[in-house]
Amino acid sequence: MAPLLYHGAVALVSIENLNIRFGATHAVRGLSLDVAAGESLGLVGESGSGKSVTALAILRLLDAAATVEGRIAFEGRDLLALPDEEMRRLRGREIAMIFQEPMTALNPVMPIGEQIAEAVRTISASSRGARCASASSKRCTRWPCRMRRGATATIRISFRRAAAAHSDRDGDCQPAAAADRR
Repeated sequence: MAPLLYHGAVALVSIENLNIRFGATHAVRGLSLDVAAGESLGLVGESGSGKSVTALAILRLLDAAATVEGRIAFEGRDLLALPDEEMRRLRGREIAMIFQEPMTALNPVMPIGEQIAEAVRTISASSRGARCASASSKRCTRWPCRMRRGATATIRISFRRAAAAHSDRDGDCQPAAAADRR
């Protein structure tokens, strides 16, 4: 299939008629959008409206219980049709997501620095960056449960920098807490 054009250029991300269900429950219905390179897009909605589920669907990280229909293209490639191995190669190298809550994304039995180093090793053949990341801060030797709430923002930034060093694009799944306040 030819790449989708967005204002004369290939859309970085193009979603057409995305529907996501968990059993009989529809999490997303009929979502369509295009995002050009260098463009920012915010998905705003109440808790449970499908923002994070949409991001997870783009990366094909949804649970097997999810039914995903529609088309999700990244630089013209249909992500839903890619073989698993090719999708794994894309994640972290070309497209990534920084999860909204670092404490739920962190492994509780692995020091912070090792987790950052592991992320770098996963997306890079170079181990130099991994050594630097794990040795660069006293915080890197701490366990996630020993981190103050405010320090998790620093961890989030470290993961973002590690991903950005090896990818020129990433998705930031950041909640808009005010959207849920009444």
